[in-house]
Amino acid sequence: MKHVLTTSLFLFSILCCQAQIEGGLLFGLTQATTAEMNAIANISQGQMLYNTDLKKVVVFDGSDWAPTSNTSWDLAGNSGDSATFLGTTNDIPLKLGSNGKDLLQSGRRQSMGLTQSYPDYDDANQYLTYIKGDNGVSALQFQADAANFYKPMFFTTATGNFRLKGSAAGTDFFEIGSAGTNNAGEMEFIIGDDGAEPFLFQRYDYRDGLKKELLRIQGSGNSQVAKPRIGINTGQMANSTLQISGSFSAGIIETNANITLDESHHTVIVNSNSAVSLPSANSCQGRIYILSRTKATMPLP
Repeated sequence: MKHVLTTSLFLFSILCCQAQIEGGLLFGLTQATTAEMNAIANISQGQMLYNTDLKKVVVFDGSDWAPTSNTSWDLAGNSGDSATFLGTTNDIPLKLGSNGKDLLQSGRRQSMGLTQSYPDYDDANQYLTYIKGDNGVSALQFQADAANFYKPMFFTTATGNFRLKGSAAGTDFFEIGSAGTNNAGEMEFIIGDDGAEPFLFQRYDYRDGLKKELLRIQGSGNSQVAKPRIGINTGQMANSTLQISGSFSAGIIETNANITLDESHHTVIVNSNSAVSLPSANSCQGRIYILSRTKATMPLP
């Protein structure tokens, strides 16, 4: 019984002594500012100290001091500063993915394998963000809570075309983009979806802060059979297929020689007894030419 009591007192004494050890003695580590750290000579790989400027434990890796603390990004976010970034420190693209697919890359064009021998795609040192998708089809969509149907987005199609589609006035939409296949490319401008929504071309004047309408193209009404209306400087829907509120001018030339008319001609003044050849009528139905002659010339053939 005496031995048991002695052993218990001894263990209790050890525990009490351990509880009284100073934290600085147990976890002591040389401290230094960044300037003091960089001034240390004859450092061996693996030596450690606490940087009081960075408030981090750093270790010498043989060539530089590197933080030993966890510098990864937490799922709940990190407290950053001006030197904090999410990315790579070498020439390797930053990649983000979902559902096992690579969806977004950021980096240098050459390192991403996107350099091509075409204008605007041939700068190997251009930095860019590359949006990827499944089977070559990708999209970038924006939040627009007031858009009831057509949420704005940039997207590509399986035919290699690139388009922009988005909301207009909540329930209507606009769409701009390329179309066509097999070396028969097109550029489309679409407004919808009732019939009379206009395309407006305006200029901005900084002196009064107002927009001035130059041209509008729209349907004649909210109907499936709406006719096209083009108005120049009208400020409202044109009253005809084409309405111009202002002057009108067409090309005019003079000639002293034989001439064959084409789509570049409108008014031709003939100053000599010259032959004027017209294009085939079925190739330009509705085209108008004005032919005139001076008094000194013979009648036109």
